[in-house]
This record gives sequence, structure tokens and C-alpha cells, in this order.
Amino acid sequence: MASYVERLSGRDLATLATIIGADPKSLAADLRRRPWSVNDLLSDPAVFETIFDRDDPPFLGVSPFLLFAVLVHHVAGELRQATYVNDWTGPKSRLPVFDVAPLQEFLEDSARAFFLASLLASFATPLPPPVPADPLDIHDLASWVDQALPSARIELLRRLGDLSLWRSGVFPDSTGPHPLESPEAQFLGQTAGLSGLELLELCDGARISPGLDALETLGSRWYGAAACGPGVPPIVSDVAHRFRSARRILNHLSDRYLYRIEPIFGAVA
Repeated sequence: MASYVERLSGRDLATLATIIGADPKSLAADLRRRPWSVNDLLSDPAVFETIFDRDDPPFLGVSPFLLFAVLVHHVAGELRQATYVNDWTGPKSRLPVFDVAPLQEFLEDSARAFFLASLLASFATPLPPPVPADPLDIHDLASWVDQALPSARIELLRRLGDLSLWRSGVFPDSTGPHPLESPEAQFLGQTAGLSGLELLELCDGARISPGLDALETLGSRWYGAAACGPGVPPIVSDVAHRFRSARRILNHLSDRYLYRIEPIFGAVA
């Protein structure tokens, strides 16, 4: 839990202190003494309502990390009470799915919530990769996997997993309908160590969400490969096995709060 506290800037702490009526220095000291209490703070409805107040938005002065941490915790609270969520079936088209338990289980662990908040914040201000590649281009990054030094290769695999989760979670309408072409599937799949059958499945256009399925498969395997490297935190392997749940949580978050999608069928829970 100390990771949350370490990521909060002085401006973030001042904003949070103002919202709850505390002294910033006292709040910082209390969070360092009781780091687990940051969950209650980030889940406080007053914090969410103030930071996302469209009439007088103080979020203009807070860090992307605080913005997304509050949003992820708010969504966790929503999903805890939800009986269904709308799953992607096409651009601006969603259908209610009652399989909410995997999403609730994912967000029960505060380390996974921290992972999602950190992921979203990392694309607000992306750092340059360890190779001369476009940090938002999967193909460009993947082209370096077999050429990079071992330490850079691990970082590239982690970033490829991050990029797959970000694209499939935040932009499902643009990624979901498009299966991979065969040469693209073979190129990307080989960097993820996929079998011949798995490569064929990446190109399966008969699925409801071929693009999302392809990114899920690739992202999960890239995370899994990165997790074998030295110094990689265990949460990467954990998310590799829960990639679909992570993607669906980000779909829900994006539909409700980033784009406010009004689906053709159903309503977001």
C-alpha cells in the first residue's frame, strides 16, 4: 500500500487534505504511518465528487495518477454492488452480461487496483521505451523484442502487455472489430511465443470481438513472458492470468467516465 503514498505528489496531498478538511502534513504523516488507510481515502465519495466536479474541477491541478486512482476505486465500489455489466459487442453496442464476479475478485486486491491506476496514468504521460521505438505502436515495439538486450527485452515485453491492455480496455470500439491479418498475427504471435493454433485464432474474424480477443491473448502472454524476468513484480504475472477481467473493468470505466458511451442495447450497470 505504500506504493500509493509514494506516487502522490505534494499537490495531490494538498487537494485531498482540502477535501477532507485535514492538514496536508498531518495527512501525509498519517498515510505513511497507516498506508492501508489510503484505500478508504481514495474511495471516499466526497473525494470522487470533488475531483470530478465538472463545474469547478480541481483535477486540473492533480496528477494523472491521483485522478485515475480515485476513478478506479470509485469503479471498484460500483462493481461491488453490480449484478451485471455491459460487455462490448460492437462500436457503441453493448449487451448486459451477468458474469461480474471475476471483475469484483480482481478489484478486491488493492495491488491490482494500483496496477490499473498506474497503467492509465502511464499513458497520460508516457515514458520513452528502452529502444528507439514509438511507445504507442505495438508493431514498432515488438520489432525490437528479439534484438534488445535481456534487460530491455523484459521491459519491452511488459510495455507490450501494457499497451495491449490499454488499447483493448480504453479503445474497444476501435480495436474490437478488427481481427489480425495473417502476417501481422504471425509476427506478433512469435514474439509472444504462441503456438501455430494460437496464431490461427488471432486471425479468426468469426468471433464477436476478434480484435479484443487477439489483444487479450497477446497481452496475457507478453505479461507472462515479462514476469519471468528478474526484478519484475509478482503483480505482472497475476494480471497476466486475469487479463480479460482487467480489460472488462477498463471497458466499464471508459464507457462510463472517459467517453460516456450510450450503448445501443442495454445500459451500463
